[in-house]
Amino acid sequence: MTTNSPLTPDMKLIDPPSLPTGPPVGGDNAPGPPVGADGAPGPPSGDDEALKMFLVRPTADPLSGAFDRKFVIHAGLASKPTPPEEIQAAYERLLESRPDRGLGLYVHIPFCRSQCLYCGFGGPRPEPAVAAAYVEALLAELEWLKDKAAAAGPVRVIYLGGGTPTSLAPDLLGRLMDSVGKNLDLANDCEITLEGRLHDFTPEKTSGFLAAGFNRFSIGVQSFDTRIRQSLGRLSPRATVVEYLENLISRQKAAVIIDLIYGLPGQSPDDFIDDLKQAEALGLDGLDAYQLNIFKGGQLAGAIESGRLTEAAPLSAQGEYYRRAGEYLLGRRWRQLSLSHFALSARERNLYNPWAKRRGDCLALGAGAGGFFSGWSFYRRPRVEAYLEACRRGLFLPDALSPPAPNGRLVSFIVEQMEQGYLNHRRLTEDFMADPAPLRLLLENWAENGLMIMDDEWATMTMTGRFWGVNLTQAVIETASRNMKENQQ
Repeated sequence: MTTNSPLTPDMKLIDPPSLPTGPPVGGDNAPGPPVGADGAPGPPSGDDEALKMFLVRPTADPLSGAFDRKFVIHAGLASKPTPPEEIQAAYERLLESRPDRGLGLYVHIPFCRSQCLYCGFGGPRPEPAVAAAYVEALLAELEWLKDKAAAAGPVRVIYLGGGTPTSLAPDLLGRLMDSVGKNLDLANDCEITLEGRLHDFTPEKTSGFLAAGFNRFSIGVQSFDTRIRQSLGRLSPRATVVEYLENLISRQKAAVIIDLIYGLPGQSPDDFIDDLKQAEALGLDGLDAYQLNIFKGGQLAGAIESGRLTEAAPLSAQGEYYRRAGEYLLGRRWRQLSLSHFALSARERNLYNPWAKRRGDCLALGAGAGGFFSGWSFYRRPRVEAYLEACRRGLFLPDALSPPAPNGRLVSFIVEQMEQGYLNHRRLTEDFMADPAPLRLLLENWAENGLMIMDDEWATMTMTGRFWGVNLTQAVIETASRNMKENQQ
């Protein structure tokens, strides 16, 4: 599974991209900028009605029925976009600022050889001439950035998402990464992730990817089960998938991470646990357990509606997949680094997804890329031809640029913690909120229904709460934003 911008790969399947480009603010899963997403509507606007929407519904089982749907995480409050004629000057001034926590880099590679049934982030096929021209455009943009972003400090995390970045030839990716190293200041422990499809990791190409400098590979496996894979159009059987991963892991030169999806058509909770057992047996460094999201009008929705595929697990059943998966992995001493991400080895850090979701400062290159820088949001339109033409003309600028949202700091504070399963509610209310009573009402309701465990300072999600984590996050954002102190706006 891939994502298309600095929103995070963790949100790929649940939340639409926060910017028209793709990686989202929070979510159960996905790829690529940062946090926040405008898409599905949130709760009603009236304060009382909105609060009611965030209270757990009367139910015997909050895991299956605490809410009637998953919410999309978004900031809610927007700032006025920069007029097009002012974008260049404003963007260049912005690049002169110095982030206090280092810098991220997201590079969007939009190409895909085929469109997967379950994915909403497909792109054009990587025709050789177009792919080469696209890399040349990225090189030109990096050269342009060299002096302008010099003050921004070391780059701590790099993520190549898409699309399918491994659809590019290793020599092209090598040229790209060589330019990144020459034009930007990389931290000595920089996490450099290449996202891709398993069949691109042949022995020869893998050697090329490693030579290019990548130290982390994120691969969309989705399921090891041959029956389920083939029903989704992934023709390789379990044995072939395992063979490719074994060869990759045996190199011992990069962290190897896979995406797995739960709730797929024809998949039971036991099937998903079998996938986790296979992942553990391989000795992977980490994995993402993503909840299936069926995009309306997409290929997967059409296959189910036509009867070519059986129904996928409904929302009311998906919590059981998540609960069992979490209990199995934690019981086997995996570490849960976010709502959807688990690490087995000490090598796995998972830096990019949390960085993007908390709106960390991030340069974003390529068609369809977007991100945040010093609180400002920006994005580029996804058309490859338009990006190439702009670069030929020397216009290395976003198509849209907006100042920080009034509640931007608040949203970053909340999302960074909630994505890890906890909230310092004392600090939130003391630093940001004029009236803490509505938040206290929510937290107490969630604690009474088994979604949170609370003390005087911290609220910590239970496994049930983590399954509904995007809803809890959006509830805290909206409630705190409505009661924000004037000096925090």
